[in-house]
Amino acid sequence: MTIRTRQAAAGLIALAGLAALPAHAEGLYAGGALGTPRYPDAVNGISGNGSGLSGKLFGGYQFTPNLSLETGFAGLGHIDDGSGRVSGRAAYLDLLGTLPLNDKWSALGRLGVAHVKLDSSTGDSSGSGPKLGLGLQYALTTNVALRGEWERYHPSVFGEKPNIDQYTLGFRVGF
Repeated sequence: MTIRTRQAAAGLIALAGLAALPAHAEGLYAGGALGTPRYPDAVNGISGNGSGLSGKLFGGYQFTPNLSLETGFAGLGHIDDGSGRVSGRAAYLDLLGTLPLNDKWSALGRLGVAHVKLDSSTGDSSGSGPKLGLGLQYALTTNVALRGEWERYHPSVFGEKPNIDQYTLGFRVGF
């Protein structure tokens, strides 16, 4: 992990801690999602839109009704063309903001850091970089919600900084 990545992670944790001071703790949650990847940029000379199933498992702590710290693991599907194939996975730490739109719907925004590992037919690479995302959440009950999200990973891999997108539909369960 690079010094810049550690600084970003420490900043996210400090910000989440500060946000928790004036409000009561909302609690732990976990969830999962399935979706599809999109690779808008070529990776190690291999290009394509992205294929296969992508998904993620996550857990977090909601400090206030509007702020959570979330960590997880994501499978980023793969791309392939005549030159080869690249498949990816990631571990991430995000600061997640929630903006209620009404009593059931909320808008989501996330900013964080991810460590991405890409396996390629021409070699492997891993690196860290920023991660961001937007989404909507629908509360089925006070503890269960459905989520639809777009997330973008921007790691330093293979001497490049490609964008990797993930579109998912999943659930969140509060404890």
